[in-house]
Amino acid sequence: MSKDKPKPAMDFIVAFLKENPTAPYAEVKAGAEQRGLQVFPIMFGRAQAMLGLVEVAPRGARKQRQLEGMESADRMARSIEPGSLEGLVTTIRQSEQQRIRYRRALERVSAILREVLA
Repeated sequence: MSKDKPKPAMDFIVAFLKENPTAPYAEVKAGAEQRGLQVFPIMFGRAQAMLGLVEVAPRGARKQRQLEGMESADRMARSIEPGSLEGLVTTIRQSEQQRIRYRRALERVSAILREVLA
């Protein structure tokens, strides 16, 4: 969307959050729907960030953390002797630990989405 086009839904969210900074998404959405506006969770999050109501990581921080994690895993994989049984067992254990970590992250994301969309 260009900067010169009006954004009534975003303006509504910002004004609503200025008056009630702790308002949940459902409350903001209900207020917007009463005025015939359609809002989405991303708009709510951006409005919170604009007003400084939530902490925002610098752009690219997530990608940097992912790259650092991948480099760490590569270093660990290189330190294991590729042809040994011990190396194979270590690699399988590391993969299982990563799977568990990713599963927990997905469960947290799922819980957040269920809460926001409820």
